[in-house]
Amino acid sequence: MPNYYAQIDEDGRVFTLSELAGEVKHDHLIPISEEQYQDRRLMHTRYVDGDFQGLFAVIEADKPAIKPDGEDVLTVQVTVTDWQGKVQKAYNEELEVELNGMRQSLKLTKGTADITISSSEPGQFVLKTAGLDRNSELKVVVTDGN
Repeated sequence: MPNYYAQIDEDGRVFTLSELAGEVKHDHLIPISEEQYQDRRLMHTRYVDGDFQGLFAVIEADKPAIKPDGEDVLTVQVTVTDWQGKVQKAYNEELEVELNGMRQSLKLTKGTADITISSSEPGQFVLKTAGLDRNSELKVVVTDGN
């Protein structure tokens, strides 16, 4: 019967999941269920007081591309969840986001915030979150259709 473990570092952060042939006892190997082993969202969580914890970013856009006319807009929703995907409605803090290398703070309310993006130049840019246990990024395409 396989034994499943989350391997943690000195700070309690999960950096790998393992399936071993036998039972192993070690301070840095935390026994987990097969269901947890299959769920890769467990990666990058922190093991604190017998529980896996972590804040993760989810970024979703309302469309895949915009026109470079300065008027077409893309609405992006940034959501903070726990490692199991549950929206953290108590998260009403600022979150660092980076858009093509420029950082700014984004105020979240009930775990979410919307960003509206437009451009007058064709190309691609990347929107990233920073400072969470697992950050996310989204590539935005500005195209004239050619």
